[in-house]
Amino acid sequence: MPTARFDLDTLEFQAVRELLIERLQTALGRRAVQELAPIEDEARLDATRRQVAEIAKALSDDQEPPASGAVEIRSWLGPFFEGHHQPETRDVADLMRLLQATARCQGWLARREDSPALVALSSQFPPVADLADELSGIVDSRGEVLDSASVRLAEIRTEIEEAENGVRAALHSFLSDERNRRCLQSPEASWRHGRPVVQVRFEQRRQIRGVQHDRSQSGATVFVEPEVVVEAANRLSDLRGDEHREVQVVLTQTCRGLRRSQEEIERACVVMSELDLTVARARLITEDGYLPAVVSVGGPLRLRRARHPLLERSGIEDPVPLDLTLGDPFSMLVVTGPNTGGKTVAMKTVGLLAVMALCAVPVPAEEGTEFPLLDGVFADIGDEQGIRQNLSTFSSHVTRIARCIRESGPNTLVLLDELGAGTDPEEGGALGEAVLEDLARRKVLSVVTTHIGRLKDFAYQNPQAENGAMAFDGKTLAPIYRLDVGIPGSSHALDIARRVGLAERLVDRARELLGERDLRVEQMIERVQVARQEAEAQRRRTEQLSRQAERKGQEVELRSKDMERKRAWLGEEADALVDEQMKKLRTALVPGLERLRGGPKSVSEEAAALLSGLQQVVEETSVHRRRMRFLGSVRKDTIVFVPRLGKRCVIRKIDRAKQLLTVEVGKMRVEVAFEDVSWIQPLDA
Repeated sequence: MPTARFDLDTLEFQAVRELLIERLQTALGRRAVQELAPIEDEARLDATRRQVAEIAKALSDDQEPPASGAVEIRSWLGPFFEGHHQPETRDVADLMRLLQATARCQGWLARREDSPALVALSSQFPPVADLADELSGIVDSRGEVLDSASVRLAEIRTEIEEAENGVRAALHSFLSDERNRRCLQSPEASWRHGRPVVQVRFEQRRQIRGVQHDRSQSGATVFVEPEVVVEAANRLSDLRGDEHREVQVVLTQTCRGLRRSQEEIERACVVMSELDLTVARARLITEDGYLPAVVSVGGPLRLRRARHPLLERSGIEDPVPLDLTLGDPFSMLVVTGPNTGGKTVAMKTVGLLAVMALCAVPVPAEEGTEFPLLDGVFADIGDEQGIRQNLSTFSSHVTRIARCIRESGPNTLVLLDELGAGTDPEEGGALGEAVLEDLARRKVLSVVTTHIGRLKDFAYQNPQAENGAMAFDGKTLAPIYRLDVGIPGSSHALDIARRVGLAERLVDRARELLGERDLRVEQMIERVQVARQEAEAQRRRTEQLSRQAERKGQEVELRSKDMERKRAWLGEEADALVDEQMKKLRTALVPGLERLRGGPKSVSEEAAALLSGLQQVVEETSVHRRRMRFLGSVRKDTIVFVPRLGKRCVIRKIDRAKQLLTVEVGKMRVEVAFEDVSWIQPLDA
């Protein structure tokens, strides 16, 4: 979709780019942000929106693509592939880090099985892991060529180490001589221009044989390479020259290989830049509370509590949100009201949020906000373009309006600020009405601001148009910045003139000239606005009371559920207490009754009757019935609590006839009776 069909500069889209740049992970994303434009293809727009939503979910879970280390390399990459630039080792190290980050991000995306859009995105990444590994064997992250880059380089560096040891040995021998040390400013050697030197007092210069390389600023010290060190230093210098030449050979071979991977490298730059932009978009959701924009073909443009991003950043507390709908049922909104009332800001908010949605950028609005898939947004706002072209205000407006009319269609949004201004009001009003007729006839989505009463009447008479007013406090003459759809606004010009000091007699005369009919219309509009403000205040009070009632209802419901849980807990505790007491009773009585059954017949029969009665009482308790229901539901491998063992045990065998369970305790298996098993499992078991 060509950006020429979208007046991004007029809508201050750069502010959105700045928002995104602040939320980038790396410098790579800056180019993607600067090139950001409305997306032409519906499928691509939808895929990008889903990627943003899934990245936002990952960010909410404290996860983000592992893109750290990725740096911008395209400043030299293009000239390199064109043959105009030879990369330095530092450039190769930067490329290595970018490719490593690309491989990491590809793996991170591919592993997100719960995010199908991100998994699909991973398939668009080029296979660069092998190339990154290859480069990691050539350079380190600081841009130093490694010994592993070539066999010859490793050999040279071994020889350099030996040569350095030779230089150190020669210096140590020189400095060990007391006669030499007496001539020195410092007993330590240093390096000048790549050569080892000692600091010799100027007056002792002739006492030290060697090559002078430098002199101090004061002239009191000369830097001399001792004669005994020269040969070893020459060998070291030659080896370092060999090292430099071998590094250049390695670099040349590496660059030859990189040219064969041009397509993968350039693709890595693009996908990492786009991924960074996607993360920045997602951060508007997680950090700023923006809404993922819904875009549909042929749908309406609907804003719910929308805000302008610049107002959000300006520090204004509680900016008045914007609510409006275009395309259902009317396609045109004619906004009127006083200067400084917020008409232009409201218009720019509509256009800017529509463009943000088409760029898959979340918008500062609430649920219910949606946008049509537009193929153009045209705006005539301000006079800057006319000034640059040396045109009058009116001429510049007409030039831009002509373009809007010429380029617009059913799938475009047109924004016209102060339509009909800058010329004779009668002629300006007639021209403005002709423009509105054309836009309404073709059902072009449009927002128009004006002060001309004739255009307010047009919105009343045309079914495709609707009036809107920027709310204004008639008592304080202060703007409220709220857009009220359905009524025209009043300019309050005479009231404002009186307030700022225009003579009373002039204001009264202006009212006479305005005419009784126009005054009645102005008064009617003001009464409607006051009534709407009162209705809005009442609606807010009702909403507040409703929310309070809802909260109280939720609190009552929570208390009711809490009481029900407590009742159930008390019942469980009571059952557990009864169960415990019945066990104690059986433990106390059964052994004695069993012994009595071995006595005389009459005593034995009495003991047997008592045992039977005790068993019947136990079986008739609710505790026993609950235990039997519980044990009827258990199966092998079920975990139960055995109070006398104080442990949760796994059932390994069930004998329902004998009412016995075989349970596993550690590595042992133990038989327990049904009555020794509880369905209540303590938290500390």
